[in-house]
Amino acid sequence: MKKMLVLAIACMMFVMSACSSTKTTGEKGEDGQATFKVIENARGDKIKLPLHPKRIADLSGSTEELLLLGIKPIASANADYGIREAFTPTIKDKLDPDTINLGWYAEPINIELVISAEPDLIILGTLFNEDLYEQLSQIAPTVVVPHPYYAWRERFAFLADLFGKKDAMDKWLAEYEQKVVGWKEKLSPIIQDESFAMIETYPNNLVAYSSTGSAELIYKDFGFKRTEGIPEPDHWGGREMSLEGLTSINPDHLLLMENSENKMSDSKVWSNLKAVQKDNVYQITNIDNYNYSYTAMGRMHLLDMIGSLILEKHKK
Repeated sequence: MKKMLVLAIACMMFVMSACSSTKTTGEKGEDGQATFKVIENARGDKIKLPLHPKRIADLSGSTEELLLLGIKPIASANADYGIREAFTPTIKDKLDPDTINLGWYAEPINIELVISAEPDLIILGTLFNEDLYEQLSQIAPTVVVPHPYYAWRERFAFLADLFGKKDAMDKWLAEYEQKVVGWKEKLSPIIQDESFAMIETYPNNLVAYSSTGSAELIYKDFGFKRTEGIPEPDHWGGREMSLEGLTSINPDHLLLMENSENKMSDSKVWSNLKAVQKDNVYQITNIDNYNYSYTAMGRMHLLDMIGSLILEKHKK
């Protein structure tokens, strides 16, 4: 997964970095009321969008952000990372029962399912399925979100601007920040100035996160100290490393994202880590990481999940 992301991002980051917003012009119908608008897409082409789309197919992984803006898509690619046949836990009860499941946004999308949704607007993400753009554009106007999956705040702002829903976004972000402040007050006396690291296990290596997902939550939101020795991240926010490489990090606290096939507990390197010896390891699954780390509702849920793990571990 990570190698795929690195290759994709390396090829496209410079192309997309300049396309961070839409340029909009409006047009009106015979009654003088606006019916659609023309925007300059992230690809540089101009597209005509319905002003009030009724049937949105979201292929970008942004369904949570759309729901927070009061927009309910009729097809979504926010499938559960662990059970692709279901939507992620954060949205499964917020979508209509007949919402079409397009799978997980980082995997190939079945274009026949998109056609079956009969959308009047398609939202496509950066990095994944962009090769389908021309085909999708024949089905319905297709907007490319010019921010990758891990930049959830930027995606949220782009969509709020696109649909004129900035107030709804600002209200939710204020609630998010209020929750961050509450958790910082509870956790700062526990963590104090001790170091923190985030590790995800894979069959042949590890990934140490530094700047996106759970690492953004730990270092930017909670404001905890980043462990010295963590390698500088690749574009997607982490860096692959060997198990032995953990000896150069050796954090006081560790968020472990582990799946059932790749256990760390039998390793001598693992047992010698300060965080392990101090019982300061807070564990979630890889599925939790991909379901909650990179979307707005997911991050709100992850705040509570990780905050509760730390608080419970140190409860006296």
